[in-house]
Amino acid sequence: MTDINPGDLVTLKGMRKVKEKPIGMVKKKWATNDLEIFWLNEDIAKRFAVHKILDPSRVEILSRASPLSP
Repeated sequence: MTDINPGDLVTLKGMRKVKEKPIGMVKKKWATNDLEIFWLNEDIAKRFAVHKILDPSRVEILSRASPLSP
């Protein structure tokens, strides 16, 4: 499993090649290992009935956020 961090763009697993898919940005990583996601296209996210807090095994990374330099 890949490490998903705040700022990464994600979608639901298995939807990488689908044209209309919910795209979200990871907002927060909870202590329970769940992710809080801000959905960028809410109308499509509502169609797929996705929630704001998801298990990381249900999402895949579209684009990683660049790491901060010290």
